[in-house]
Amino acid sequence: MKEEIKTTLSNLKKVGNYRFLRYVKPKSTTKILYNGKEYLNLSSNSYLSLHFHPAILDAARRALDDYGAGNCSSRSLSGSLDLYRTLEKEFATFKGYKRCLVFSNGFMANISILASITGPEDTIFTDELNHSSLIHGMRLSKAKKVIFRHRDIDHLHDCIKREKNRNGRSFVVTETIFSMDGDVAPLKEILWLKEKYGLYTIIDDAHGTGVFGETGSGIEEELGIKGSADIHMATFGKALGSYGAAVLSDPYTIRFLINKAKPFMYTTALPPSVLASSIAALNLIKNDTSLIKELWRNINYVRQQLSSLGFDLRESKGPIVPIIIGNEKLTLKLQRLLMEKGLFIQAIRPPTVPPKTSRIRFTVVRAFTKEELDYIIYTLFNSAKKLGIL
Repeated sequence: MKEEIKTTLSNLKKVGNYRFLRYVKPKSTTKILYNGKEYLNLSSNSYLSLHFHPAILDAARRALDDYGAGNCSSRSLSGSLDLYRTLEKEFATFKGYKRCLVFSNGFMANISILASITGPEDTIFTDELNHSSLIHGMRLSKAKKVIFRHRDIDHLHDCIKREKNRNGRSFVVTETIFSMDGDVAPLKEILWLKEKYGLYTIIDDAHGTGVFGETGSGIEEELGIKGSADIHMATFGKALGSYGAAVLSDPYTIRFLINKAKPFMYTTALPPSVLASSIAALNLIKNDTSLIKELWRNINYVRQQLSSLGFDLRESKGPIVPIIIGNEKLTLKLQRLLMEKGLFIQAIRPPTVPPKTSRIRFTVVRAFTKEELDYIIYTLFNSAKKLGIL
């Protein structure tokens, strides 16, 4: 077995897809230390820069004093602290749904939804670029999986018509903001198909929550269809600066997940400090929309500048900025050059993205100063020109 593992690792290195861990230490909201050197962190999903916010840190400290460091039980036993009840009630209202169930993370939440709700008789229509957690949940469900072209509503419609005589229920599964491309799913059109054919919709709003919509509740609010999905997944570990995830739906679906979702039933519950942090972050967003406005000021500035310099940002929107290069080794060269210039940024390669679409993907956060943004923009420009990418 060891020789097979070594061969696999060697092959990954040859094609430029070998991964290793970089151990870092946060220095501030936007800066980290890596191997003794300071970097601007362009790989954080803390879009609103709340993970160092004083109100959130204070909430975590108070919870440590009142509840202790760990939960040390599953939610089905003694782990459902009263903090869970507060967070679930407030988050359901924020998102426009009747009920909410908090999970330990988004991967577990998505696996739980698909492996519990769907079964072998059902059909799942899935966007070809859906997140790995959704893909693995579908595999566990044993439902028939029908892949439609990325954001192609006409292709989805054709797929639905081809399968309409099949027994069982039909589901459409999509991210709202795609994590590697930063583009938006056609949710309004999917909602029309749902009503026309009696489909069920499952959406993943991990990267939309706290960013899109006037109040920051996500892409559904942005599109004027708040609370329209049958099942909605969102996370606390990105814009809200904390950790964990939530599934939002009707009361019966939530009760079903409590009784049937194995990752929920058999996982140690979140620490109380994490729950308190999420509650504090949610209250911050609800009471201060300037946080979202400041983020979008940075997003719009970066996008305008990069576009004017010749970068093709495709159809991405919001804080996720992909720069598609294609060749894996050239992508790694650009990453190394940017790292040398003090930008902590990741090269995204297969299997995370499809073959020949390797890219530099970075994120814009609220706490970046204009001086930092200008340095990021022109370092990207000069490095890309040096390698012949622009």
